[in-house]
Amino acid sequence: MSALAAVAAWLQPALVTALAFRVAAGTPDAPWLGLAALVAPLVALLAGARPPGRNPVTAIVAAVTVSLVLAADLLVAADAATLLGAARWQGAVLVALATLAIAMWAPSRRLSPSAVAMAAVVLLLGSGAVALAAGAPWTAWHRSGVRPALTFPAQSSWVLGGQRFARATTLRFAEGQRVVTLAAGVYRVVERDAATPIVREWRLAAGDALTLRPGDELSVEAGAHVRFEAGRRVPGAPASGVAWADASARGPRMLPLALGAVVTMLGGALALVPTPRRGRAAAAGPLVLLAATSAALAWGVYAAGVPDLVLGGALPAPLLRLPTAALGAPAGVPLALLTGVALLVLLVAAAVALRERLAAAASEAPELWVAVVVAATAVAVWPLDPWRVLTLALGLAAAAWAPARIATSSAGALAGPIVGGVAFVAVAALPAVAPGAPSWLEALTGYPALVALPLGWLAARAMPPDGQRVAAGG
Repeated sequence: MSALAAVAAWLQPALVTALAFRVAAGTPDAPWLGLAALVAPLVALLAGARPPGRNPVTAIVAAVTVSLVLAADLLVAADAATLLGAARWQGAVLVALATLAIAMWAPSRRLSPSAVAMAAVVLLLGSGAVALAAGAPWTAWHRSGVRPALTFPAQSSWVLGGQRFARATTLRFAEGQRVVTLAAGVYRVVERDAATPIVREWRLAAGDALTLRPGDELSVEAGAHVRFEAGRRVPGAPASGVAWADASARGPRMLPLALGAVVTMLGGALALVPTPRRGRAAAAGPLVLLAATSAALAWGVYAAGVPDLVLGGALPAPLLRLPTAALGAPAGVPLALLTGVALLVLLVAAAVALRERLAAAASEAPELWVAVVVAATAVAVWPLDPWRVLTLALGLAAAAWAPARIATSSAGALAGPIVGGVAFVAVAALPAVAPGAPSWLEALTGYPALVALPLGWLAARAMPPDGQRVAAGG
């Protein structure tokens, strides 16, 4: 397999859009995620070859992992459908059908490497086009970082025609604001200006309005369509540009979460990214990784200048909405369309690469691939967070698939995934089993691979090599 085909399994639309989204939102872990997204696949590209052979445990884990990774990508497609005003299931199903057909098309394996390279270049050039209006990324960073408040601009789509929320969200208002509902639904308001919070639930029709006061919380359903007031603070956004650029959570307390993200991505890359053929062409893979990661981070920095882009929770919003906001409709609409096509190409190329990984770990049967795509589509019709689904997929791969890569025996290739997989499921289920768990467990429940991966690797290495066991038995 070429280096470009190997990195195609890593450059998922869910990963690229999540990086841009989290940078734009100013999440404290964004710098670590950007670093891990670049370094993890590079480590996998340089790692040794996987041991030959299959076993039923890694086959099951591979099928579940690929299903979840595809589900995260299809959730991004569903978010894009929400941005266009269509139903979520329409975006997920249409893209799933295209992915299913193209990945089973024989020439796609030959075209996939070139496609992923072109898509990465388009994303990088797209951020360069935005730079013509917004300046260099460091200039845009400085401009966003000195803003005294993050407010709705008068030309915001949330102000003019309103927008939809990709998933259920709770908004916290720092100042009073009048919110107009544009679709019927249930809206829950928590008033915190009294000693005891007051909860009010309203069933509103299109055109009704809610008056929120400072400190109030508004809970909306997935698909809720609302309009905000221009000049008011964006609810849920950082208090100012300084709070966005230098989040207080970026300190020693961030280290466990950062380590969890790095371990999860590193282990996930070792499972998903195969060792490519050596040669001059091997440099193409790292170059494409650098281009795609740089593009995602640049899109996020530019999108931070329009803080309402991330309000609805739709991961592709910074890439699909920013061109129009930065360049205007005449130039922005074609760029947004081209960016959307690039994300779709990334998805198709990733699906081709994932099918190859699934065939190597489980089976080449077309029925298995069809089952995986159907399962991914079933998950994607629900308004889940694509980033959470992707981290669960990478964490499972890290805990229960990657240990087989370092196993020196068939027993180790079986024991490592079993131990790692059981530990991963146990830690991931902890919030549901014990909802009152201490806050210091946040890093473990958010990234269960932080515990499960070392256990799986220890179990894989604890088994003696096949040759030594045969000698001992003789």
